[in-house]
Amino acid sequence: MSLAGQLSAAALLVLLGHPARAAESPTTDAILAAFIQEALGARPELSQARADVQVAQERVTQAQAMPDPVLQVGVQNDSFNQWQVGTMESSWVLFMASQTFPFPGKRGLRAELASTEVRDRELATQRVRLETIAEVRRAYLAVQLAAARLELLAKLRGLIEQSITVAEARYEIGEGVQSDLLRARLELARLQQQRLQVEANARLQAQALNRLRAAPLDERIDGAPPFAALSFPPIPDEAASLSTFREQSPEVLSTATGVLRAERARALSDRSYYPDLSVSAGVMVRGSLEPMWTVTLGVPLPVFAGDKQSRAVAEAEALRESASRGSDALEQLLRLRIHQRIEYWRALEQMWQAYKGGLLKEAEAASESTLTQYRVGKVAFTSVLEASSTAISAIDASYSVLADAWRLAIAHEELSLGESGSGGGVVGTGALGGGGAGMGAARGGAASGSASAAVEMGGPAPEGSPAGM
Repeated sequence: MSLAGQLSAAALLVLLGHPARAAESPTTDAILAAFIQEALGARPELSQARADVQVAQERVTQAQAMPDPVLQVGVQNDSFNQWQVGTMESSWVLFMASQTFPFPGKRGLRAELASTEVRDRELATQRVRLETIAEVRRAYLAVQLAAARLELLAKLRGLIEQSITVAEARYEIGEGVQSDLLRARLELARLQQQRLQVEANARLQAQALNRLRAAPLDERIDGAPPFAALSFPPIPDEAASLSTFREQSPEVLSTATGVLRAERARALSDRSYYPDLSVSAGVMVRGSLEPMWTVTLGVPLPVFAGDKQSRAVAEAEALRESASRGSDALEQLLRLRIHQRIEYWRALEQMWQAYKGGLLKEAEAASESTLTQYRVGKVAFTSVLEASSTAISAIDASYSVLADAWRLAIAHEELSLGESGSGGGVVGTGALGGGGAGMGAARGGAASGSASAAVEMGGPAPEGSPAGM
């Protein structure tokens, strides 16, 4: 086989390595499952959230406890000059105890009101748990994607090295020019610079994952399945997703708790008109004289009800209205987010099918055709570099689409309502742009004539990218 034919075969092998043959799901990855369990056991934010639940639980008992009794000791003496207790009938030592009894139902309502705080803290704990799982999955996906891009860089380097061999052969027989060789070696140097960037990004992604696991930051992440082994995540049903979010989303359930809290606060404020009863009993010791006793009953007079109890009722009613409107607003946001997410998900699936259905093959065909034409001297060497760049960029663009789709799936399973999920954006703009923010657009490589321009860092997309919704 000729050198040009060998180069064409190498390009074909690269293109056949695209993720269209994928059939794996990260949810079945044992390594990822172990990382998630490590993070759930080690993350301090989750332990803090559980401690907050205990704090709220301890307040429930306090809220329904009886007021503390009051013990009083007093003296009444009929003289400033001498002790008259036991001598004068109106002189005594008083021992009195008093207890306030809240109006029936107030203690129970206070306990129910405090229990809504427990529910809120439990939902907050669930949110931290979901975020932890999602962050581990996103970081793990980023590690896989970085490794895949390093492999693409290695394959691109192989293509360029083989193209140098072809250029040298043409130069030796007088059909090529020395500038072709110089340009190829320049591309190798640029490619090495790009590899340093991608390697640095891979280390950063691994460190982020290790931080979540409470592992040493520089610990290697080995054994992760190749990114190209991932299948496209199935698009969920919109109606079923709405039902799931309403039943399980911590934010949605928290708004329901807010409405319940407002209703209980209103019920308690209605009871504030009813007075608490204070009971006091005491014994007056008079020495050698017969002791005396006393019992008193007391209730507060609501003479300032217009400024206190009535305002408390109005406050509770406004709180209930606010909670109700907040629930309505969240329902609108929920419908919007799920609809937008699924719409974008479908768009990604169409792009994914386009890559599988022909774009990658077309890029391979263009690369092979360009090599053939260069062999017979019909195109310049820069066209060979651009064709190789375009082929690799097409694969990376398909990677970007697949990564976007999995970030959508992760955000969906996280029950996230945010525009960019809990863990940042995704490479949505790059995927839609045709070349991916990860390794550079094919059009960018062609415009510059630089093969190494096909590979870039592949960091997260700007906040607010629809793919992170």
